Amino acid sequence: MKKLNIFFYILLISSVFSCDKSFVEIKPLSIFTPESIYKDEIGFQGVLVSLRKGLRFEYYGQVAAIGCELISSDIAITANKGADAIHNFNTQLMPTGTGGTFNFFELWDAAYNQIRNANVILARINQAVIKNETLKKEIIAEAMFHRSYWYYRLVHVFGDVPFLSREYTEPKIDFYTHARKSILNKIQEDMNYAVQNLPLTVQPGAVSRAAGFHLLTKICLANSKFSEAVTAASAAISGGNTLMTGRFGQVASDAKYNVIWDLHQKENKSLAANKEALLVVQDKFGFPDAMVTGGTAAMRRYTPCWWNNYIRDPDGKNAMTDASGNSYTILWGRGVGYVRPVNYFNYDIWKDKTDLRHDTLMNWFPTSKYVYNLASSKYFGKRVQIKYSNATDTIHCWFPFPYYKVYVPDEEVPLQPVGGHSDWYVFRLGETYLLRAEAYYWQGDLANAAKDINAVRNRANAASITAAEVDINYILDERARELYAEEPRKTELTRIAFIMADNKKFGYTIESFTTKNYWYDRIMEKNSFYKAGNILWGTNVYKLSSFHVLWPIPASAIESNAGGVINQNIGYIGSEKNKSPLTVIDDKQ
Repeated sequence: MKKLNIFFYILLISSVFSCDKSFVEIKPLSIFTPESIYKDEIGFQGVLVSLRKGLRFEYYGQVAAIGCELISSDIAITANKGADAIHNFNTQLMPTGTGGTFNFFELWDAAYNQIRNANVILARINQAVIKNETLKKEIIAEAMFHRSYWYYRLVHVFGDVPFLSREYTEPKIDFYTHARKSILNKIQEDMNYAVQNLPLTVQPGAVSRAAGFHLLTKICLANSKFSEAVTAASAAISGGNTLMTGRFGQVASDAKYNVIWDLHQKENKSLAANKEALLVVQDKFGFPDAMVTGGTAAMRRYTPCWWNNYIRDPDGKNAMTDASGNSYTILWGRGVGYVRPVNYFNYDIWKDKTDLRHDTLMNWFPTSKYVYNLASSKYFGKRVQIKYSNATDTIHCWFPFPYYKVYVPDEEVPLQPVGGHSDWYVFRLGETYLLRAEAYYWQGDLANAAKDINAVRNRANAASITAAEVDINYILDERARELYAEEPRKTELTRIAFIMADNKKFGYTIESFTTKNYWYDRIMEKNSFYKAGNILWGTNVYKLSSFHVLWPIPASAIESNAGGVINQNIGYIGSEKNKSPLTVIDDKQ
C-alpha cells in the first residue's frame, strides 16, 4: 500500500510539472468576501434571517436561557438537584462562570454576536445597490430593531456595558463601558427611526412595525419617558392587531377548549388569523431552515419529575413510570423541573375562579390530576396521594403548571415526550396592553391603567378590577398570569427597579441600587425559597443577594480587553478596578 501511495504522488507531481503553467492558475467560480456578499438586498436579507433566528436561543432546549431569567425572579427556582444548577447565587454566580446546567453568560455571547451582525448591515448598506429607497429603509430599520432589542436586554441584565456602534473588521481589545442611560437614549433614538420604516405586514418570524412599537414602549418605560411609552404602545395596539377574544385555529370547533388554549397551541401562534401575535420565532418540524434542534423541550423544562422514584403509593412502592408509550407519559411529558414555579405563581395570584388561565378542566394542570400510572400497580388509575412520599422531594416532583402553555406534542420522540417543535411568542399584544397600563400607572392615570389591565383579564374571563386596585405589584401579578414562559421576568423586574431608583420612588435611589432595590425586595416577598434562605436542595441552599439585580460581567470579556476597561458590577470580584462609564456614543469606540 505504501508503494502504491508513493507512486501515485510521484505520478501526480510529474504530471503537474509537465503541464502548461495555466493548469495551476487559480480560477475560482466565486469568491465569498464581504464586498461580494453585501452588495445588494439579497446579501442583507441573509443577515436579517440570521438575526431573526438569533432570537430563538432563549426559548428552546431543556435548559433554555429563559430559565435563567425565571429562576432569577419572584416567580421560580430550579428544582434540578445538580451541583452545577444555580441555587445559591452568593456562591455560584461568579464572573468566571456558573457551571453547566444554567449558563448565565449565554445572553452576553448571543447578544453581542447579534449586535455585530446588525452592525454589518448598518455599516455596509450605504455602499450597496438596493432596488428602492423604501426597501433600504426597511432593512436599516430591522437591523436597528435587533441591535436595540439586545441592548435593551443587556442593560437590564448586566447594567453598564460597551456599546458597539460600528462594524469591526479586525481584532479590537480596547473597549470601554458605556452608561446604561446613554445606551437607552441611543436605542430609543434608533427605534424612533425604525418604527417609521418597518413594514406594516411581514412573513412570520420577521419584524413588523407593531413589533417595533412594542419594543419602543419598553425602551421608553426604561428611560422614564412614560408619555412616549403610552404613545408607542397605542400605536402597536391600533396598528391592525387585536386581542384574540374568540375561538380560532385548529381545534376552534371543539367546545372543551377555549380561546386561551387556542392562543398558545403551536399550530396557531403564526397563523394569519392570530391577530395578537406581534413577533413569533419559528420552529417548524420537518423544515430544516425553520427547525430548532431539540425543539422547545417545554414539557421537560416546566413540568415536575413525577415519573422518578420520588412518588410512592400507600404501600410505599413506586407506582409511577415514564415508560415509552405509556399514555400518561405522553400526556404529561417527561418533566425534570428545570424551572419550578413557587407558591406565589402556583397559588397566590389565582383568586378569580373564572379565570381561563387557571381553568383546571383543560388549561391548568393541578397536582390533583396526577394518577398512579404503572399498569402493574394495584393503585393504577387512582389519584396520587403525595402524603405517602418524601415531602422534601416534592420540590422536584410535585407542583402544578400551566398545561396550555407547556404542552407541545413531540413529533420526534412521541412515546416519551419532552416537548416538541413549536413557534414561540417573543412579543404579543397581551403584553402591550400591560405595558401601556404600566405607563399610565407611572403617570398617575389609574383609570386608564385599569382599563388596559381589564382588557387582558376580561379576555381570560376574569373579573374587572377598579382603578383603586392598580399598583405596580398588581401589574406584575397580571404579567405573571398572562406571560409566564414568555416574558424575560428578571429583565422586566430589573427595568422596574431601575425606574424606581432613577425617579427616587418608594425610597429607592440609583446611588444605593446594588444594596437596596425593588428587584430584591419583591423576590424576598414573593419567592418563598429565596426568602427562607435555608432550604437545602442537593448540595446548595436557595439564596441570593441584592447585588444580584445585575449579573456579573464575564471575566473572560474583561480579561481579553487588555487595552481598555470593561467595568465589573458592584458585588463581584474586579469591581474595584472600575472607571467612570462613557456617556457619549460615537464611532470612535
